[in-house]
Amino acid sequence: MRAFRRRRGELSCQFEDAELDLLGGLLSQLIELLLSDLPGPNGPGTQRLPVAAPSDDVFAQLEHEMNAYGDEIFDDEPSIDPVLHRLFPDPYPDDPAASHDFHRFTRAAQLDDKVVAARAMLADLRSVRDGGYCSVPEQHTMAWLKTLTNVRLALAVRMEISDADDSERIAELPEDDPRSWIFSIYEWLGWVQESLLATQD
Repeated sequence: MRAFRRRRGELSCQFEDAELDLLGGLLSQLIELLLSDLPGPNGPGTQRLPVAAPSDDVFAQLEHEMNAYGDEIFDDEPSIDPVLHRLFPDPYPDDPAASHDFHRFTRAAQLDDKVVAARAMLADLRSVRDGGYCSVPEQHTMAWLKTLTNVRLALAVRMEISDADDSERIAELPEDDPRSWIFSIYEWLGWVQESLLATQD
């Protein structure tokens, strides 16, 4: 990937095909997980966005690596998926009643905000021109930053990263450990985020 730069009122960068497939696959899984948390007529999981199968082996390798580690990046059981707990943290861990009320009144709006942001980023990725050139409208900047944060949080959950010490521990794993490759994606997503933030100065 070539870093973001400001050009004619838009932010632009250049992705490799494999990077586009990887990002598209991760965003589709994130959207699917978020929508699975909506209560449909038959319970959670009934209102899902169809996910297009990625065309590149990189995403298939990601799924394979995470399955080898013991789980998919986004679990199929939304009610117990720890990713959802990280994306919608408990504001009052010592007061279950207050936490319940908080989520009851805010969860739908928070979920909608995350889905709208992820869809905006996905739409920009699907509009990439020949050569991997991606243009991000100014009004989508925050959507990209939020969504990149959410995807990185999901990866952090799967790698059991909760602080800097955990990051250092994962960074020192041997290359044949499945988490090592996932960590490289986690770090790369952070670089994409920093590249985008640098254009806001």
